[in-house]
Amino acid sequence: MKKIVKLFILPLVLVLTYSCVSDDDSRFQANPESGWIEFPSASTTTSVNSSLETVSIPVNFTAPINLSNVSVSYTIQDVLGNSSDAISASGTVNIAANTNTATIDLSIVPGADVALVASDITFDIVLQSATRGIGVGLSDGSATTVHTVNLVCDLTLDLGGMYSVTTNYGYHDFLPSFNPNTEVMEIVDNGDGTFFVQDFSGGLYNGGPYSAAYGTGPTSMDVVFGNSCNKIQWEGQSDPWGAIIPLDGGVNEVDIATGVVTISWFCEGYGENGVSVYTPL
Repeated sequence: MKKIVKLFILPLVLVLTYSCVSDDDSRFQANPESGWIEFPSASTTTSVNSSLETVSIPVNFTAPINLSNVSVSYTIQDVLGNSSDAISASGTVNIAANTNTATIDLSIVPGADVALVASDITFDIVLQSATRGIGVGLSDGSATTVHTVNLVCDLTLDLGGMYSVTTNYGYHDFLPSFNPNTEVMEIVDNGDGTFFVQDFSGGLYNGGPYSAAYGTGPTSMDVVFGNSCNKIQWEGQSDPWGAIIPLDGGVNEVDIATGVVTISWFCEGYGENGVSVYTPL
């Protein structure tokens, strides 16, 4: 009886194994070039510097053979970041005969809004249709990848000079008086890619109400900062009571077109904060 059971099990296993293999191969039996077009991954990233360059995204053709060229259309959608017109909206990519890969080459359009901004551009690339009846994607007739262009900016702007500085305060001990305050101040170029401002508080600590109340003076809130393209950055700076950090959610940047510098600062010691706008004189 045990021998009979074994004989019945063996043919069953063979039938199941053969059926699986047959299903996998059947899609290519009628046309070995039928295949499909897809991206090799769901997301990709390219890092470029301020000079900007062409970014390339790979596309795969999955088929046993490819005896003739395949042309695939694509669109750029859901652009987030610097500029919606930084890249072309549509195009085609050609996969040459006897190859199974190609690249979508995209040129980022240089300009003040893109080349000089150290932040990312993220967009969807959607494959939509292919010549010769080639399928796109594995099931829904399209294929999408999310591509991020990481703009690594290596340009330092010359910010040195005299400015009219207007500061709107979010908090200090003497509100609502002394708000806003405007005075002439200098941004000093240190010559090493950093800049110096005496009294980052916009006058609150030097000549403002903190001078008489707390004995603050010209050097009580000196800050050294740097800039990468239009972004203002600093660390390790402090007033007499604690660290000075960028205001959460605030603007810290340079307007490339006008040269206006906006700095949003926050004092961790007692919460003084403000937004100082530096307009070149």
